[in-house]
Amino acid sequence: MNSIYVFNNRELSWLNFNERVLMQAADETVPLCERLKFIAIHSTNLDEFFMIRVAGLKDLVSAHYDEKDMSGFTPPEVLKEISVRVRRQVEKKAEIFNSVCEELKSRGVYIFDKEISFLDMEILDEIFYAEIFPLITPLILTNLDKMPFIFNMKLCFFIELEREGRMFYSLIIVPENVKKFFKIKKLGNSYYFTVENIIERYIDKIFPGYKIKDFFLFRVTRNADLPIKHEDVEDLLSAIEENISSRKWSNIVRLEIDRAHPIDLTGKIKSYLGTESGNGSGLNEDLYITGLPLDLSFLFNIKEKKKGLYYKAFKPAVPGYLKGANIFDAAKKKDIILFRPYTDFKIISKWISDAGNDKDVLSIKMTLYRTDKNSKIVEALANAASKGKHVCVVVELKARFDEENNVKWAKKLEETGCIVTYGFSDKKIHAKTFLTARKENGRIVRYVHISTGNYNEFTAGIYTDVDYITSEEETGAEITNLFNYMMGYADVYEWNRLKVSPVNLRQSLYDLIGFETNEAASGRPAKIIIKVNSVFDGKIENKIYEAGAAGADIKMIVRGICSLMPGVEGLSENISVKSIIGRFLEHARIYYFYAGGAEKVFISTADLMARNLGKRVELFYEVKDAAAKEVLMNILECNLKDDMKSWVLTGENYVKTGVGKNVKNAGFNCQEQNFQK
Repeated sequence: MNSIYVFNNRELSWLNFNERVLMQAADETVPLCERLKFIAIHSTNLDEFFMIRVAGLKDLVSAHYDEKDMSGFTPPEVLKEISVRVRRQVEKKAEIFNSVCEELKSRGVYIFDKEISFLDMEILDEIFYAEIFPLITPLILTNLDKMPFIFNMKLCFFIELEREGRMFYSLIIVPENVKKFFKIKKLGNSYYFTVENIIERYIDKIFPGYKIKDFFLFRVTRNADLPIKHEDVEDLLSAIEENISSRKWSNIVRLEIDRAHPIDLTGKIKSYLGTESGNGSGLNEDLYITGLPLDLSFLFNIKEKKKGLYYKAFKPAVPGYLKGANIFDAAKKKDIILFRPYTDFKIISKWISDAGNDKDVLSIKMTLYRTDKNSKIVEALANAASKGKHVCVVVELKARFDEENNVKWAKKLEETGCIVTYGFSDKKIHAKTFLTARKENGRIVRYVHISTGNYNEFTAGIYTDVDYITSEEETGAEITNLFNYMMGYADVYEWNRLKVSPVNLRQSLYDLIGFETNEAASGRPAKIIIKVNSVFDGKIENKIYEAGAAGADIKMIVRGICSLMPGVEGLSENISVKSIIGRFLEHARIYYFYAGGAEKVFISTADLMARNLGKRVELFYEVKDAAAKEVLMNILECNLKDDMKSWVLTGENYVKTGVGKNVKNAGFNCQEQNFQK
């Protein structure tokens, strides 16, 4: 790697992204209950970050790996910086959370406010004694040889007790089979209590005869990566099932305590857990005092009817030419391009359902990566198989944290007669496509759906993604080849419109970027616009740096991780990077290359990550239809114009663009534009 190039660290760049998410919660132009959701998103994001990324770094440290990454950090150095930045973010989150809760009081919404004096406490009494207390099992630790095993992400109370001059320590593991929170309506107001908040209020009732000296809530985060050795896997379904439960038992990577307590008390729990994890009492760097409820996921489910607490209702649209139309007939006339959530994903799910009931449809093939827990699409596939259609489904079992759900769907599909395969043990199937063959006038016509996003009815309403439907013969033939590749029939195909990783996508990107580099070096116009979720691939980034240094105009729209460092004098002055964080999660991948005036535009499932280009099956599809290209260019132009929800990266720091937080209805918000045509 050329030493003149500089890069941002992957993990620290991700933390920058999550901080941008948190700052949405501080944005006064965002409705109050939506701000709570951004706090919850920040927290759940951080949980996964520790379970996967921090866990991986700790594994490297345990293996005595101390090589520097391309950003110049060793694993111990990254862990140290993560600790500093996470503590700073957690402190900021507590400030924002308390501020939002205080504002909500003026709207009659109270979130476990300890100062409530006029609430009828009999309601809480009933909840505690009827729904919580019967499920609580306090454990006295003094009488136990060691700490009971604490599973991943379980909420627990650690209590210091006194009785007849003797000190005792107790543990309460918060039951999982009780509601996470309770809502009480009183005098037109809403009062929210989490189960742990109620336990805290009644904790003296749990220990009659004891004096409660002190207590705190804690939870541990454990390594959650699945330890599957690909070379040894013959039955991937069984391997996934066997390893899902291992997440609960793996080593501790974080200890959270809800508030500061005397050193000797926190030292007790660190000692217990440190011994259990094999780390002695060395949990100091892994200990985080939050000043917050430890599980903020309940904030997703706060429901209020008062005006102004949420975004205005958003209704996805159906384009006029598709209202009441048969998708097969519409796709024969022209290619169909849709942009979620502005256009309704039900167009796609209904089409898949209709295909299963269409007497002329002979076969259906589909990839499933992440699906909704109550997926109508899976039901439609099962129905198609029951109607005698030839249904083949490639299910990616290794979609992180959706493994259990995907195993369930895979079994259901097999039981209904679908042919189910699981791709490859050493790489994920990340391509999103649906292929159906239909007999029309004595010939077989193939219809293809290609998407940048998942077949998930829930996330389709909150993620921006592109859906593309075509009956073009070349595309149908190449997607057929892709399914043959994924299902293991062969691994060598000629692809023209379609590029596939790990086969030829990396080289295709090299060629496309290289062409712009040569054009710029020759004094001709050269331009690249890339919209993706993440960028972390030193080889690709070197090519981008070379193109920028040659004079190509390069604009990157990267929501999350970006290890490129734009704006460095003499290196990346022609490269700009912006991140858009708003109401919807920007998920679409769109690539544009000026190509000597030919202006090539692609949609893809692939980010510019080493894993996407080398360890996943991804598709990269050139859109040639003029009207569809115009739609994609409009999306890119709106993203570039946005100055309300954008953050611009210079070096390693992001700066918010646009108007001040107290100014409303000003500037340009790309997520409020009309993409529903």
